[in-house]
Amino acid sequence: MSSLMTGRLGPVPDPHDAVPVGWETPGVHGEVGGALFDEVVAELEVLDPALAVSATGALPGLRDRLEQRASAAAALLDGHEEGAVLRVPKSRLADLQQCERLAVARHARPDAGPPGLAALRGVALDRFVLLEVAQGPIVDPVEELLSVLDVQGELDTCDQVVAAASADPGFVDDLAAAAAAWRGVPRSWWPRLQSPAVAQLADGRVVCSGKLDVELGGVLTPHPGVVVEVKSGAPRPAHVEEVALYALLVGWRDGVAPSLVARWYPDEPTACMPVDTGLLTSAAARLGDAIEQWAQLVVGRRPEESPGPWCRWCPHAAVCPSAAATAGPTPGGLADPDDEVEWEPPGDEVGP
Repeated sequence: MSSLMTGRLGPVPDPHDAVPVGWETPGVHGEVGGALFDEVVAELEVLDPALAVSATGALPGLRDRLEQRASAAAALLDGHEEGAVLRVPKSRLADLQQCERLAVARHARPDAGPPGLAALRGVALDRFVLLEVAQGPIVDPVEELLSVLDVQGELDTCDQVVAAASADPGFVDDLAAAAAAWRGVPRSWWPRLQSPAVAQLADGRVVCSGKLDVELGGVLTPHPGVVVEVKSGAPRPAHVEEVALYALLVGWRDGVAPSLVARWYPDEPTACMPVDTGLLTSAAARLGDAIEQWAQLVVGRRPEESPGPWCRWCPHAAVCPSAAATAGPTPGGLADPDDEVEWEPPGDEVGP
């Protein structure tokens, strides 16, 4: 049964549903879209469709190889806790690539605490994109942000927004204006927001998952599949790996690889990448490494410490000697709070 978000938003279709009948983005007619949609279509028009066909053909073999690594990880767990399920959501994979101690610390303390201002702006941008796609122009950014967060049950985040708005009433105005680029996505492309993609491996003993910011086209539509990740900070190499993982999970979920993955930044051109066999192969290899890494940590291997910007929001920051060494400006000139944009609660741990 569909669960509808209501309130200031009006009804927004659940991303698990089939194409919503009668749901239209206000003011949209035909195939005329906004700036973001135009960029995506321009990329698709010059894309070789054979790439996605070849990538789709590679999916079963990649899955078979990952099944072997997942089965070995599950067997390792059996010597520690019989029948335990190893979960590697996107957020944990990202933590493992940054610092093993960070991954262990955040797993032990899933109540990650309130985000910093930069991360709060990231939350706001995600919701503004939802509002633009689902209902049209944003009139009062803070009030509409609070409304959608309230509907979604994010009451603690509402408190953070109120506090931030008290200090700076316009702290998200620029993000609301930027989100207008999402206005006018044609209905035939069936935009889905925060939809899950889950891969169960080793007979369900290993679960890998993520939540996609935006999906366009793909199965149940006449259009190529596109996955778009919304980012409020500056482009980083880790973002490329993130969308590659999503392409892999969507391919396994749908049986067809998406044609394009993209990263959308408010102040940068949309970064689009075609999905090919190489992209999926690299993503599968990283996922396999993370599965093995996390299994070893779960059964007691001492985590390695890799200091970096993430030390600022690590639950072990006060006691970790490596974190103490990073108290000053972080590498790459990231001395301002914007390097905190990658903070996120472990809310993408979806699956059985």
